[in-house]
Amino acid sequence: MGAPLAIAVDDLHLSFDGLTPVLSAVNLHIRQGEFVSLVGPSGCGKTTLLNLAAGLVQHTGNGRIQVSGAAPVQGHHEVGYMLARDSLLPWKSALDNAMFGMQVRGVPRAQAEERARTMLHEVGLAGFEDALPKALSHGMRQRVALARTFAMGSSLLLMDEPFGALDAQTKLQLEDLLLRLCQQHQQSVLFVTHDLAEAVAVSDRVVVMTSRPGRIVADIAIDLPRPRSIRALQKDPHFHELYAQLWSHLESGWSKHEG
Repeated sequence: MGAPLAIAVDDLHLSFDGLTPVLSAVNLHIRQGEFVSLVGPSGCGKTTLLNLAAGLVQHTGNGRIQVSGAAPVQGHHEVGYMLARDSLLPWKSALDNAMFGMQVRGVPRAQAEERARTMLHEVGLAGFEDALPKALSHGMRQRVALARTFAMGSSLLLMDEPFGALDAQTKLQLEDLLLRLCQQHQQSVLFVTHDLAEAVAVSDRVVVMTSRPGRIVADIAIDLPRPRSIRALQKDPHFHELYAQLWSHLESGWSKHEG
């Protein structure tokens, strides 16, 4: 038997107004410790799936979604959510921002501070604990957000295009950092991105969705060895083969939808 399921989505249908379908017949199983990326055109329901798993959107349609064997609950301590924007509190230092999620969950301050300092060191921000967000570059702010997310120790991470607004060099650096953190902390990850190269580089599987109503048209295993280096992958022919395969499925999903 394989590892237990972190997320189980079975024949899920969703409509917010009862008339317009948002998701249709979605089936997705993610095992504990897996890194799965969702790709697809804007509006296909990728973030909606994240919000369903986080308990931020109530599922009232057909089918079901479960997180760790139970219905999703907002604020569940085993679920961490990292948004596209860093969402740092501007009046708090990098250390206080890295502590914030833990403090919301009731972790004692001394324990939260120790954990936050450790994570800031892991993401390369030792010495910047007292810096306010306005004194940090965009990439450094995202490092603080990564530290805050991993510091909470959640077994499941939901990540919504966390590097989408970064420049190319900073993005590559943070993808490498994410790979290292996930290897070290062994969390399950559901990761939304529009960047196919990023999806191939970081994932165990990549799931391709069609335009609305969102359906899954492909679930591709990424059989690249770990640990990985983002830079080294650029020279790996199989990396580019997987990229082309994903692009083909994405185009196929568009054409079927348009047809």
